Amino acid sequence: MAEKYLKIPLTEEDVRGLEIGDVVFLNGPVYTGRSLLHIRAIDQNIIPSIDFKQMNVLMHIGPVMEMVDDSWRPVSMAPTSSIRFEKYGAAIIKRLGIRAIIGKTTMGKETMEMMKQFGAVHLTVVGIMGNLLANQVKKVLGVHFLEELGRTEATWVMELDKGGPFIVDIDTKGNNLFHQINQEIESKFKEFYKKFGIPEGYQYTDVNA
Repeated sequence: MAEKYLKIPLTEEDVRGLEIGDVVFLNGPVYTGRSLLHIRAIDQNIIPSIDFKQMNVLMHIGPVMEMVDDSWRPVSMAPTSSIRFEKYGAAIIKRLGIRAIIGKTTMGKETMEMMKQFGAVHLTVVGIMGNLLANQVKKVLGVHFLEELGRTEATWVMELDKGGPFIVDIDTKGNNLFHQINQEIESKFKEFYKKFGIPEGYQYTDVNA
């Protein structure tokens, strides 16, 4: 595990040098996106007028924003679960030239394969409250589709100042930190069951019954 300080736009060399478990801090412009960014970009060919070569980091965040003295500022930036966007993950990486996605938890097989091919990573937010992440925004650079989509689904462009720490949970080699942790947990369960004489296939009480 290493600690990396990277500047946006990220290069392919930057991200291919990362491994799962690495801790990353970012400086530079990022943009936000939730469901409607993905649906519109892939299904409807509606894309915000962003220079994606200079801004190649997407945050799965619908920030809470407020206007202060004629300028926007984020109040909270709590990421949403990235697995929600697995259907569009591979396509949007290719379409927008994304080098890193910042979100909560992880993503699935198709996105992982595209990250491996294209050169992109997934960074998960662990232990950062939404207000602390908001404080790492140096400046709001702009917003797209605000009137049409509202504050949550609009695409916000912001400049991060030492944003993070973010943990690499999917790297460009096809490794997934969450999958590895789940495998370790499953193996520990088997040891636990054997130690206490719990038979394999034991069924727990269905709390929804």
